[in-house]
Amino acid sequence: MVTTRRLAALAVSAAVLAPPRLLRATPTICLFRRLTGRPCPSCGLTRSWNAAARLDLRRAHRLHPLGPATLVGAGLFAAAPDLVLDQPWLRSPRVVGALVAGWLIVWLVRVRRPADAFGRAA
Repeated sequence: MVTTRRLAALAVSAAVLAPPRLLRATPTICLFRRLTGRPCPSCGLTRSWNAAARLDLRRAHRLHPLGPATLVGAGLFAAAPDLVLDQPWLRSPRVVGALVAGWLIVWLVRVRRPADAFGRAA
C-alpha cells in the first residue's frame, strides 16, 4: 500500500505542479489514442487535474468529466489511505460496479466526440 500511496501522491503532485503550458505542448503518449485518434478512458486526466488544481473547473470538466472527482479521490488516498480503504461501502460489489459502469459510460460518450474536442489547444 505504501508504494500505491506514493504513486498516487506522485501523480497528484505532478499533475498539480506541472505548468499548464507544458501540458498543452507535450505530445500524447497514449498508445490507444495514437493508434485510433480517440481517447482511452484516462486520456485528459493529467490536464484535467491540472486545471482543477487551479480551480478552473469548467476546463477541468471539459478535458475529462471525471477529472475533478478523481483528483479529490487520488488526493484523499495519497493523504490518508486508511480513511479511504476502510470505508465498507467502497467494497460493495454494487458500488464498484456502478463506478466501473460510470467510467465506461463516460468513456463511450467521449469516444463518440469529434477528435478535435479532447481539450487540446488548436
